[in-house]
Amino acid sequence: MTVPAGRHAARFRGEAVIDFVDDDLREVAPGEVRLRVDVCALCGSDKRLLASGSAVVPGHEIAGTVVATGEGTSLPAGTRCIVYIPVFCGACDQCVRGQTNRCLQLRELIGWQRDGGFADVVDVPERCALPVPADIGQDVAVLGLDTVGTAAHGLRLALRTQDGPPRRLLVVGCGPLGLGVVAVARAMGVEAVDAYDPHPGRLALAGRLGAGTRVDLESENQYDVTVEVSGAAPARALAQRVVVPGGAVLALGESNDPYTMLATPRWRRTDCFTVRSFYFPLAEVEGNWDLLRRCGPALRDVLAHPLTLPELAEAFEKFVAGDLLKPYIVTGAPA
Repeated sequence: MTVPAGRHAARFRGEAVIDFVDDDLREVAPGEVRLRVDVCALCGSDKRLLASGSAVVPGHEIAGTVVATGEGTSLPAGTRCIVYIPVFCGACDQCVRGQTNRCLQLRELIGWQRDGGFADVVDVPERCALPVPADIGQDVAVLGLDTVGTAAHGLRLALRTQDGPPRRLLVVGCGPLGLGVVAVARAMGVEAVDAYDPHPGRLALAGRLGAGTRVDLESENQYDVTVEVSGAAPARALAQRVVVPGGAVLALGESNDPYTMLATPRWRRTDCFTVRSFYFPLAEVEGNWDLLRRCGPALRDVLAHPLTLPELAEAFEKFVAGDLLKPYIVTGAPA
């Protein structure tokens, strides 16, 4: 396997300006591995870095192949991996229990505080390189991060609040993560999954994944679990309005607007759980692979649009405009 001597990487300068730089590569640090980036998917949160600029190479939904290793590592060259975003310590009480997304010493996220995957190679701590099973391709495996991993973890937390399986579940917002929630909820055996999005094309994709798309937006007390995935205030209000007493509102949507719970008569008189989750723990990875086997190929076919690294600015332009749902920057071998 060829070991690259340099790196070609994207730099976000702010105000939607993307430059490309070529860097010499230093020796791989102890405890780290160097990956050839096979796929790095765009995420809605990347839009913030596109606007503000970034001190590091962005890109945090990464699938890659080990091409070099640092001292003290055990992963052999050629190992296909996905990259776990939180650089967890591995030693605190939460990490020892396998709850690595709750690391008490968490300081860095890959693609946010240290270099990510909008490049042809990336160095990551070996503990953040999760080997991919032989029967799952890289273009499906990358969905095991945000799209399936985050969706599955949030749903697992929400379902723990209920006495039994939910009879009806509503997904509000059908972007990539919302569609991931639809697919994962169905793979988990939720009896009836409905979806709502004001964009008819996205709503149609939810229908392709098996969701009901005729949703009553006004009546109260309809769903055991509602999952809000847009971050918009009207969507949050809808999720709160239609949940049944004793149900759960799972807040996955992100925005820069405060999450508020207006003390309306409805809110005051509704006995329910509000659940917020972050990413997923390593303790759930094996279960996530099983979910990917069931729903990953269908999700990929609905979401993914492959482009190359030089097309990154074009990919973001179309992504921000809503013309592409989940651009994949393919710099290696996605198979």
